[in-house]
Amino acid sequence: MTSPSTKAPRRIALGTVGSTNSIALEAARAGDPGDLWITAEEQSEGKGRRGRTWISSHGNLYASLLLVDPAPLSQLSSLPLVASLGVRNGISALPARRSVDVGIKWPNDVLLSGRKAVGILLESEMVGGGLRAVVIGIGVNVARAPEGTPYPVTALAEHGVMAGPEDVFQAIASGVSDALALWKHGQGLAAVRAAWLDHAVGVGEPCRVNLNDQSLEGIFDSLDAEGRLVLRRQDGGFSTIASGDVFLLGAEDKARS
Repeated sequence: MTSPSTKAPRRIALGTVGSTNSIALEAARAGDPGDLWITAEEQSEGKGRRGRTWISSHGNLYASLLLVDPAPLSQLSSLPLVASLGVRNGISALPARRSVDVGIKWPNDVLLSGRKAVGILLESEMVGGGLRAVVIGIGVNVARAPEGTPYPVTALAEHGVMAGPEDVFQAIASGVSDALALWKHGQGLAAVRAAWLDHAVGVGEPCRVNLNDQSLEGIFDSLDAEGRLVLRRQDGGFSTIASGDVFLLGAEDKARS
């Protein structure tokens, strides 16, 4: 079972690749023990959540962390919270010309002043020896943000963050390592949940959650003990949601203006 380390991260730094997540999974299939970062300057086949494409132009950061058997299977569903907390804390530690509001939108988007600056995609599969490989893929809009997205987006440079892709990588690698240490292979989820909520965007506000076959609207009430979103529906009932796309009603319109 891999553990976070205080040493410099193991890393393979590449130029243009198809997908850093795919390369990390290939490393796992070849027997890599994990705690390995893959970074790239550009991706031609960047992956987003729910089969979307992550637009991956030069000047931004594309990184994937390979973990091997990081926790019992029952605890892996909380890794998106861990990843987003670590990335958020890393970005907030970067020097900036002005104060930057860095928040987290469930389950794992990192926002700057209400606009998405970071996307995170987790993938996993079984590899040799009955081990489970988990890859945390992270895309950070450092220099520029894509156009034509269904939600407000931004880049670190637009908020006066004085860092290039390499500085951003070092910061988020440190932040993710600290968050994994707090998580303790799933045993520290309560501490991660509390820290995540300290920086959460949208709690207590109206939102829409798009699921595979339906959309639900209500109030983002809280996170349950396992890190799932608790939605207070318009009919007064509650729904517990493990996975979905969250749109903050009103807040995202305000961020666009």
